[in-house]
Amino acid sequence: MLLKRSISNIGLFSTSLGCMLGSGWLFGAYYAAQTAGAASVWSWVIGGVMIIFIAFIFAELSTMLPLTGGIARFSQFSHGSITSFCISWLAWLSCVSVAPTEVQALLQYLSHYLPWLMHKIEGVHVLTSSGFMLAALLLFLISSINTMAIHVLSRYNSGLAFWKLVIPIVVITILASQRFHIGNFHYTSSPHQLHDIFWALPTAGIIFSFLGFREATSLAGEAKNPQKAIPLAVIGSVLICTLLYVAIQVVFIAGLDHQHLQNGWKHLQFIGDNGPFAGLAMSLGLGWLVLLIYIDAVISPLGSALIYTTTTARLTYAMSVNRQIPLCLQYLNTKRVPVTAVFLNFIVGLLLFLPFPGWQALVSFQSVAIVFAYGMGPLSLLALRQQLPHVERPFKLPWHKVMCILTFYICNLLTYWTGWQTLLRLMISLLIGVILFTIYECRYRHTKEHLGLKNLIWLLPYTATLLIISYCGNFGGGKGWIPFGWDFACIAILSVATPFFAQRYRLDQSITKQLTDQYYPDTNTLLTR
Repeated sequence: MLLKRSISNIGLFSTSLGCMLGSGWLFGAYYAAQTAGAASVWSWVIGGVMIIFIAFIFAELSTMLPLTGGIARFSQFSHGSITSFCISWLAWLSCVSVAPTEVQALLQYLSHYLPWLMHKIEGVHVLTSSGFMLAALLLFLISSINTMAIHVLSRYNSGLAFWKLVIPIVVITILASQRFHIGNFHYTSSPHQLHDIFWALPTAGIIFSFLGFREATSLAGEAKNPQKAIPLAVIGSVLICTLLYVAIQVVFIAGLDHQHLQNGWKHLQFIGDNGPFAGLAMSLGLGWLVLLIYIDAVISPLGSALIYTTTTARLTYAMSVNRQIPLCLQYLNTKRVPVTAVFLNFIVGLLLFLPFPGWQALVSFQSVAIVFAYGMGPLSLLALRQQLPHVERPFKLPWHKVMCILTFYICNLLTYWTGWQTLLRLMISLLIGVILFTIYECRYRHTKEHLGLKNLIWLLPYTATLLIISYCGNFGGGKGWIPFGWDFACIAILSVATPFFAQRYRLDQSITKQLTDQYYPDTNTLLTR
């Protein structure tokens, strides 16, 4: 049974927009200000520009091959099953943790009225036992709703996306009219301001806030008109959210009272900062706006968690189609929803509350996992230009070689900026995934074709070099042995050399064509000759 193409252009656009407007706007400005001070505005601008480059890559890939769970499939075609699994595993780890992150954000805001939900441990808001039980109940409810038909979810998500866009605009307008201290932008964060601007991107939730753009590509196999809908969804939504997030950050900084900044940006705190924008509105005596923000703090995270649960199940489904995980995860219910995948993700999401108790810890790990996976996008695009030259590309990236190398460099910078400690955890997670994949291959797979062992050779020196640069670098526990600025040059050299080797070890053109014929016969209709 195949997934049904029932999502409209507006529905797909609403998916990306709705995913990006979740807990990021509720917390991102606060944590970004703590990290980079008034210069955090530039963090949002830089983050938006970087994500747009990545969006261009996935716009071509997803319109060329509009398949469910696309990020798992592009690397399957270009470099084989093992490479595909490594990338899919990281993307899945990132996506499956979004619903818990959004639930955590929701409960953190509610803890203002229900203090038994959370308590502070070393300055971090952590769920209590009662809070964990409520979080589990909410995750189960979200998963249950996801067993409905996709067109029903898409229709409701369009309404949610409209709400999630309007409320931040209302908050921006009201706060800017009530208090706007232009002098707050003259406070400096630290002598290392440029470092802090980059550090804020992965650690303050900025990259996390943009990650939802790609969720439309996970639903490409269920879109009515993917060739038109996907570029609109992935590029249009990023442009809108960049403007909105910059405005949110500006209003937040200008809306702070001078007494909030007496101890500097690093120690920024005020009454009600467990819900930063609600606390800001409270300090202005805007009770009705406080209530509106708290209502949105329930609706927006729940909406993002709902649609991320939808798209993560499709990624799990795609990995099963790729024969990288058990075939039972392809099971569809009568509504053509991969219900087994939905509830597997529920269980894993529940477990993620344990090692990542705080919102910032969750978003930092998610950001590095998915950005590292995004780096495969430009490499796959370069390879597929050679392997599938005759497939129609409704959106064709100009200057694709330059754009792919530049985008790969962007992904490597974002990965590097998360810091040595987070990157090490990521590589340990990747190693665990490879071990599980190897066990599955040895015990349960009946066919061993096209695993792509030799096609994985380029990935090993790439990840090892990235780890070494991170260890010697200046972010997140790095030793600082490489001077700031020179580390960017090291990343640039790695980003130019890796695509050369990755293309050398891509799959043969005949194998790529065989894979598309074997696993995805619908792609034959995309061939122009």
